[in-house]
Amino acid sequence: MNLLFFIRLLLRHIWLLVALPILLVVMVFYATKDQPKIYGTSTRVYTGIATGSSIVSMESSKLDLFATNAAFDNLINIIRLRTTMEEVGIGLLAQHLMLEKPDPAIISAKSYRSLMEIVPQKVKDLVVKDDVEATIKNLNDFKNSSYDNFIYELLNYDHPHYSSNKIEAKLRVRRVQSSDLIELIYESSDPGICKGTLDILCERFIHNYTNIKVNQSDAVVQYFETQIALATDKLEEAENELLEFNRSNSIINYYEQTRHIAAEKELFNNKHLDIKLANAGAARVIEVLENKMSTREKQRITNQRIYDLRKELAQVNLDIAMKTFEDQTSEVNEQQLIEEIGNLRTRAFEIEQQLRTSVGEQYYIDNSTQGVPTDNVLAEWVDRVAEYESTKAQLVVAEAQNLEFDRLFESYAPLGATMKRLERKIDVAEKEYLSLLYSLGVAKLKQQNVELNSNLKIVAQPLFPIVAKPSKRKFLLAIAFMIGFFIPAFVIIVLEFLDRNIKSQVRAEQFMGLKVAAIFPNLARNSGKIDIAAVKEKSLQIIARRLILNAENKEQPKGPETNIIFSNLEGEGKTTLIMLLVKELSKIGYKVLFYTYNDVERVEGVELKKYTIDNSFHKTENLEGLLTDSGPVSTSMFDYVFIELPGIRTHSYPINLFKNTDHSFIVTRANRAWTKADKYALSDILEQCGDKKTQVWLNGVEFQQMEDVIGDLPRKRSFFRQKMKDIFQLQFFNKRSLLSKRGKRKMKKRSNRTMLWLLLVLLSVFTSLTLGRNTIARAKARKQPALVTVPEVTIKQDENAVQIQEEEHAESLAITDNDFDITAKANQKIQTQKSLVQNTEKFYVVGGSFSKETNAQEYQEQLIELGYKPLRAKRNADLFTVLIGEFDSHQEANAILKKYLQVDPESKAWILKANPNWVIR
Repeated sequence: MNLLFFIRLLLRHIWLLVALPILLVVMVFYATKDQPKIYGTSTRVYTGIATGSSIVSMESSKLDLFATNAAFDNLINIIRLRTTMEEVGIGLLAQHLMLEKPDPAIISAKSYRSLMEIVPQKVKDLVVKDDVEATIKNLNDFKNSSYDNFIYELLNYDHPHYSSNKIEAKLRVRRVQSSDLIELIYESSDPGICKGTLDILCERFIHNYTNIKVNQSDAVVQYFETQIALATDKLEEAENELLEFNRSNSIINYYEQTRHIAAEKELFNNKHLDIKLANAGAARVIEVLENKMSTREKQRITNQRIYDLRKELAQVNLDIAMKTFEDQTSEVNEQQLIEEIGNLRTRAFEIEQQLRTSVGEQYYIDNSTQGVPTDNVLAEWVDRVAEYESTKAQLVVAEAQNLEFDRLFESYAPLGATMKRLERKIDVAEKEYLSLLYSLGVAKLKQQNVELNSNLKIVAQPLFPIVAKPSKRKFLLAIAFMIGFFIPAFVIIVLEFLDRNIKSQVRAEQFMGLKVAAIFPNLARNSGKIDIAAVKEKSLQIIARRLILNAENKEQPKGPETNIIFSNLEGEGKTTLIMLLVKELSKIGYKVLFYTYNDVERVEGVELKKYTIDNSFHKTENLEGLLTDSGPVSTSMFDYVFIELPGIRTHSYPINLFKNTDHSFIVTRANRAWTKADKYALSDILEQCGDKKTQVWLNGVEFQQMEDVIGDLPRKRSFFRQKMKDIFQLQFFNKRSLLSKRGKRKMKKRSNRTMLWLLLVLLSVFTSLTLGRNTIARAKARKQPALVTVPEVTIKQDENAVQIQEEEHAESLAITDNDFDITAKANQKIQTQKSLVQNTEKFYVVGGSFSKETNAQEYQEQLIELGYKPLRAKRNADLFTVLIGEFDSHQEANAILKKYLQVDPESKAWILKANPNWVIR
């Protein structure tokens, strides 16, 4: 299947493919005649998402495409939120309800009246004069009060101006290339509402976007502020615990105090050792001195008064030592302590003097037993006693102080570990506090940055639209036309592919696997303007020529040409086809013998023989066996013998007869499918025929399929239809004159007129589709006759396309010039055999056949210009044949034919035997 096949297929249903698109176009035209005008406006908002400034970092940041795209997607989704659309719808409704009369800049009069008609009075009462925010609040409260109130339904149903779904559907949001700008485009049937909706939408989505961004940063700042408050309380608690610990343990600076105590302890130990040494030395000296004394001297120092003085001296020295210790540990007034210590030292000095005096009163002892003066020993003794008593008192105080040092070390040892733990707790709390404080600073910085970047700016305010957008009506009309054309065309082509009927010659050869020898039209079909008689005659002529060629190519030229005609089923039309064929052969002078089992009418010049189908019919092997009752028939006097067999699927048949005949033809209807049963029934015959392959006569072919064999169908076509047919077949300049200058000039003029006419038609069609209005179409239709005026000569040229010539035949049925030479030889042979009976036979060289006499006359004039003496024969009412010449013999006609073909090689002229019934002019 090629392009030409599909074009022809569609041309068969041209009225459907034209009427349905026109019907759809008319329906769409009337459906869209009241389509409202659409107004559109747009605005652009600067976001700063991609390249906006930042106070978080002064360094240039890298552009994150993914984050940028996500940010733009978030912004666009916030714009298209249902809540945003509802806010816009309520704001727009509030703005319109606050008007006392329509304002074209806000809402048109038509839209205002329509709104006032549907709004109930209780909703109108919610309006607060000159206070839009209060009105919006009232409308929101009323909407949220239930799910079946007027405002809720208005926002959620399909009102064209206030419905959230409709607002979102008519809104387009996009990022402007790779910039920081977003563009919002809105369309509406009311220009005021169009601009007002976009104004409110910009206000609401900027407010919502800013709130979302700022609330995010506020939440972070609030979190850190809460955590800092907790950290502050924890730090204060740890510091108070350390303070209470120092207070309860009298610690000013633990580390300095412990260092001081350790230094004092070391100094004390040194002093304590010195006191011990001094005390021990004093005691030893006293012991030595007492050992040096006599008994009398010992008595002098051991009397009661000296004892009392020593005791009092020891007590004064002890008090001095105790006062000295109090100076280091107690909180007594320093000046008072100094005075007390001074008084005690004075008292000690006085006691020492008294002790010296008491000892000195023992004057009668001057020298010791060793010759040492007694005064010196006693004086030394008194000094050592005083020293001893002083160091003894110091040792008592030192021991007490040593115990105090031990107590301090015992108490300070665990305090260090506790203080370390408290200090560590304070350090942790302080670091946590500082970290949270830093994070809070960063969060506040980011909060300021978010507030800076979330401050969207409208850089292009929405304009009030004053010009409506172009209507899509033309586009809808074009779509309707294409749908009305392409869908039926697609269905037709699909049905053609699904159709399993034989239908055409190509499909017959494809399905049956046999060569198609001839096709015959469906004569019962009412084909309108088609000349059925001409098609029928042309088809019969082609079949007859094929039989003549078969006879000429016969290996054994003696004897008649025997042909078996059969079919798989009854009712395939083989009897009718054979009767028409034998009449045609008889008409051109051949003698035919016809064997049939049916009752048929007698035909002049045709011998009919009816045979009987009996039990021995299938055993028949030759022609003599068919007529068992009447005896054998001599076939030598006949040119052709036809044997009609019954349907081979329903009757028995003589299979051996096929071997003894020249040719076999199976007749099958084109309007049925070729099944496996048909193929199986034919398999035995094909095997028996051997090299003499059975051929097909395809019967009941649609007239459109006949064009592949006989060329253009002989029908009355308008000039427009003929030109359109040439265009579809890509044949613009396929008809050329017979090499005469006058004919070439005529053809050139006709071609120019044809091209001009075609351009005018295409321009007219394009204009009609573009405008899409009935008035313009009618105006074009009225002007059409005036624009396209076809002169008489053009019509003649168009009718020339209806020539019934063999140049359009299919390859399997095409009759070439050599074929006609063979036909001529066959005719010459037959005429030679009949020359004794018929000596007045004439032969014609046929140049062409025409459906109109005017076209035949024009072709006849062209032949006269070439020097011929052409004749014009009227074969029937609608078929005129131009004869190049009339000749007495076939050889003479063949010579003239060859000379003519040298002049016009493209001609398909052929030789035909004269018919006495023709009217020659």
